[in-house]
Amino acid sequence: MTALSRRHLLGASAIGGAALMAGCSNEGRGGVPAEYANAPVELPAHIPYEGVEPDLPGDPETGLMDAYFEYPADPRAATSGSPGDGERIGSLVRTDSPVPPDRSRNAFWQALNERLGSDLTINIVPGPDWGQKFATTVAGDALPEIFLVGDMPQLPQFIDASALDLTPHLSGSAIEDYPFLANIPTDTWGPTALNGKIMGVPVPRGIMSTNILYKREDLLEEKGISEDPASFDEFLELCEELTAPQENTWALGSAPLDLIRQMLGIPNGWVEEGGSLLRNFELDEQMEALEATRRLVEAQVLTPDTFSAEGHDRKAWFGSGRNYFMVDTFSAWPQFHREQTSGESFAIRMVRTPGFDGEPDLACAWLGNPTYGISAIRKDAADRVETLLQVLNYLAAPFGTEEYLFRTYGEPGIHYDLDGTDPVLTGRGISETPLGFRYLTDAPWPIYVPGIPESTTKWYEGQKIAVEYGSSDPTLGLYSETASKIGGSINGRIDDLTNDIIQGRRPVSAWTDGVATWKSAGGDRIRDELEKALEDRQDTLA
Repeated sequence: MTALSRRHLLGASAIGGAALMAGCSNEGRGGVPAEYANAPVELPAHIPYEGVEPDLPGDPETGLMDAYFEYPADPRAATSGSPGDGERIGSLVRTDSPVPPDRSRNAFWQALNERLGSDLTINIVPGPDWGQKFATTVAGDALPEIFLVGDMPQLPQFIDASALDLTPHLSGSAIEDYPFLANIPTDTWGPTALNGKIMGVPVPRGIMSTNILYKREDLLEEKGISEDPASFDEFLELCEELTAPQENTWALGSAPLDLIRQMLGIPNGWVEEGGSLLRNFELDEQMEALEATRRLVEAQVLTPDTFSAEGHDRKAWFGSGRNYFMVDTFSAWPQFHREQTSGESFAIRMVRTPGFDGEPDLACAWLGNPTYGISAIRKDAADRVETLLQVLNYLAAPFGTEEYLFRTYGEPGIHYDLDGTDPVLTGRGISETPLGFRYLTDAPWPIYVPGIPESTTKWYEGQKIAVEYGSSDPTLGLYSETASKIGGSINGRIDDLTNDIIQGRRPVSAWTDGVATWKSAGGDRIRDELEKALEDRQDTLA
């Protein structure tokens, strides 16, 4: 039996607690016992899909993902018939992409519904609006049949009140009825395990959610720069050399505090030793990281609008050549190519994080959560559960299949054209295909840049380096009631203090009092609860 508990999911701390709990009927229930929330359950068996052989094979043990140089010339259909039942299916998702045209004006959406055999309505909510939208939907008792769930106050109570127990359908070998869902690695299912039951289907991302430092390799080579900096001082010196305000170019579009933390070897999240936990911002090296980040800000190597910019602004700066470096996730790699405006010479690569003082073995890479979130099925939809799971199974069709080609790129000649065997999105494809259902579930992501195998190789090499010195948060999969209730608030105060320090509004010395306040305001209680959950998990796995 494989037993795992929940993982922390996508941030949704902006959800209004009062409105949310009003929809959960929790009056008088209080907190859920941690031993109940963290209760073990047999997770689905992992049955890898035997499809296309990768050109560069991944490694399930480390999380390195499979890489492909081209799409198969004749992708075969891996399903027969339609998974739907002819009835409407409602869904609620968030997206970080532009919202596409509605169904009446979207040929891709119409073709998808025809293939599914049901009318899939998708309420696509932009990321900044997600918290409020989800809260009002729950409070209004208006959840659709399938809905995305992220980290939120009192998640175990909410999921128990609102979602269907999927354990009989997915636990262990039962997953065999849904082969594409069975293709999702077991550890990705951890967040679906709540209250001793499987309460949803994961949205897998694997190592793709890991943040890295990208560089514009093409622009650096034009300047005769091919070597990566070997220390923080070399990085700062290079940033100063590259910054030219008179040419509207700066080295960076954000303050890379977490990168510098990794240069110093600060572990990811919580530090575990002998069953005891310490939050990583309690470490002495944090003040050194803050001081170093201030040096970058004071050197004026950041775009002037850095602290008021949104993520899409930074992507635009990097893609247009206004910045030479950018911190983003591995998952952004193909997007940079798709949206680049610098011509055929455009080239990116990952910078290996150097040791702060030049010791390469000191640095680490904070590995991201392999699960973006979970999709739950509404509690009163038991009579349609098999249909809904079959639809989710279709949406998880893996790379190399005809279904994946369609759900990712749309209809040939309309949404994409072929360059050899590789699909290249048209303008209409870019507009119509991001329907958001990749935030309901997905296949394990491939490393694949259509038509640019050399970039696929660089992406793969970057991942291979990251997993070799990767650092995972040991508390992933553990539930803390205190963190659920007040974690967002006390962590937000730490974030505010961080911004004040790196922008020079507060001294670095203020960090010590800030951490002490975090501990007394609830951080120590979170630690105690996580230590107990960690002990219980180790006893279960023993």
